[in-house]
Parts: sequence; structure tokens; C-alpha cells
Amino acid sequence: MTRVVIDAAAAAEILTGSLKGRALARLLPQDAEGWVPEHFYAEGLSVVRRQTVIQGVLSEVKATDIVRRLAEWHLHRASLDSLVIPAWAYRHNMTAGDALYVVLAQRLSAAFLTTDDKLVDTPTFPASIRVLRLPDVQ
Repeated sequence: MTRVVIDAAAAAEILTGSLKGRALARLLPQDAEGWVPEHFYAEGLSVVRRQTVIQGVLSEVKATDIVRRLAEWHLHRASLDSLVIPAWAYRHNMTAGDALYVVLAQRLSAAFLTTDDKLVDTPTFPASIRVLRLPDVQ
């Protein structure tokens, strides 16, 4: 099994079935075991809400289906309590939410699936984490 921490933005792309989401899904190893910190679900709801209510990109029907699939997606969840203190070390370069994903990936020696190039390019992003992200397209 290859453990992969999946961030909410990448998950939303995958669940919407967008072109980007299909490309991200292909980056997942065949034997991927998905992992997320508990706050992943709240972030996922926020992404879908933004795309539905604020941006109007998703219909209510499509958004409701995405939320259902988000809730049913078989992912391993990590409790936040043991991640909070190590995440604090990244406070100068990462949001608290992003740092929780990073710490989880470190703890599990997992790959990290993300769409957040700014995050993985921060000076404190651990070089030991294998990042699964789409190549830059100019």
C-alpha cells in the first residue's frame, strides 16, 4: 500500500470530475491508501460551497452529489490532536490547515496529493515528502 495524504482542493477537483481532477486521479498510485486530517471534510464542504453559492460554477444538484461522494469516500482519518503541536512549527510559512496536511504526510511517510503549488514551494516544506502534483503548464 502507498499512503497518500489528499488535500481538500485536490479532492474537490477529483470529485467534480473536472479535467484537472481526472489528471490528479491518474497521479494516485494503483495501490493508494488515502489519508486525511479530520478537518478535510470541513474544507471540502467549503470548496464545494464556494463553487456553488459564490462562484456559481456547480449546480445545486451536482454539488449535492459531490458532497455525498465526499462523505462516502473511503479515506483514513487522522485525529487533529496529535498534529496540532508539530503543525505550529510551520506557522511562518503555512496556514494552520495546510500545516496539518504536511505533518500528517510526514508522520505517515506518505506522498501528498495537492493542487497548491504555493504551499509545496514554501521554504519550510519538507523535502522528505513526495509531492504528487500536476506539472506546470505555460
